[in-house]
Formats: sequence, C-alpha cells, structure tokens
Amino acid sequence: MQIALPYNIEPLFQQYYRQLCLFANNILHDEAQAEDVVQSFFAGLCEGRNTLPEEESARKGYLFIAIRNNCLRQIRNEKTRSKYVNQLDKDMIEEETVMDAMIQAEVINQLMEAINKLPQGCRQVLHMAIFEKCSNEEIANNLTISINTVKSQKKRAIQLLRARLDARTLTLLLFLLPD
Repeated sequence: MQIALPYNIEPLFQQYYRQLCLFANNILHDEAQAEDVVQSFFAGLCEGRNTLPEEESARKGYLFIAIRNNCLRQIRNEKTRSKYVNQLDKDMIEEETVMDAMIQAEVINQLMEAINKLPQGCRQVLHMAIFEKCSNEEIANNLTISINTVKSQKKRAIQLLRARLDARTLTLLLFLLPD
C-alpha cells in the first residue's frame, strides 16, 4: 500500500521506502510492523508531525535514525503491552488459585461436618486416619481395639458418608485416607 505524498516528499518516499522497510524489519523482525512504522513516519511528514532537515545530505541519515527510533518506540510499547497482558494473566491465575482454595475449604468443611455426624467409633477412627495421619495399627494401639475393628469402622464410616456426601467431597475423603 502506498501513501499519496506531496510532490516534494514523493521522490524521497520512492527512493527510500523499500530500504527503510528492510531496515525496520531487521529491527522488528516483523515485515508488516516494519511497513507500518515507515508508513506512519511518512504520513507524519505529510501531516507536518515530522520534519526533514533542509540539507539533502543530512536527510538520509535523519530518515534512518527516525525509523530506528520509531522501531524502538514500537518495541517499548509492545513490551509495555506484553507486561500488562502478563500481569493480567498472572492476576487471573491468582484469582483461579483463590477460587480453588475457597472451593477446597468448602469441601473440607462439608467433609468435617459429615464426619462429626458419624457414630463415635467411626468418627474417632476416621479422624485419626485423616487428620492425625495414623496407620491402622497406630489407631488400633491408641484406641486399644483390634486392627480388624479399625478396618470395619473405616469401612462403615465410608459407607455412611457415601450416602451423605457429593462425589467431589467423597473423592477428597478417599484421597485423604491412608492405605
């Protein structure tokens, strides 16, 4: 795409456009972005936002320096934009983590309420297994009951909880129970 330029700028545009685009592409590594930078610069010349040096010998150097600066500004803007996008992603991840923690706390609370409603023997065995991380043998020794009684109390507790808990909470319970 070419921009219609006033007569005095058009020969400059014709002479340097392709060269400036290649130069900008070497900096930006994006051909479309490079063309945008060069076209924006020439559009600025037409609108009076950019000016050229009077001396013809200084113009070429000025063009390349101006394009380089515009490319660097473009990179800086991209980095800033990227920084905000990354921060937004980070905030969303943190928000998801907070939501996960809230859901987990709610599920654990449901589990605790259901365990507290169990008969005393089941409640004691399950509490020691889950929260104190005791093995069946340790529970049997602490409560002075047989290992088979511990196993049957756990089994009975799980059966009672299956009827009271949703699948997610029950899965958490089974995950928390040691083998």
